[in-house]
Amino acid sequence: MKKKPCYLKAFWIYFFCIVTPPIGYLIVFLNLKRLEDTNEEGHSEKIYYLVIATISMAFWMLKFLPNSLRLYVSVGILSVLIGRYLLKKLNKG
Repeated sequence: MKKKPCYLKAFWIYFFCIVTPPIGYLIVFLNLKRLEDTNEEGHSEKIYYLVIATISMAFWMLKFLPNSLRLYVSVGILSVLIGRYLLKKLNKG
């Protein structure tokens, strides 16, 4: 297994995606070929990091919206995320 550069380790990807979403998104997007297709559990590392980067970028971009619109978009995003989580839990049980 090849050794990854320090900026492609999980901690640093999370750090860049949460603290500076545009930089984190660029790091993930430009290094898709270096990320693993699947890990030990069978999950795609590429998709996982792209989802994290996209969600954090969406929340980061909300600060550029007017206050009245920001509330509606935030509630919409959170309701979709919570709804998907609940549907996944209900389908398993």
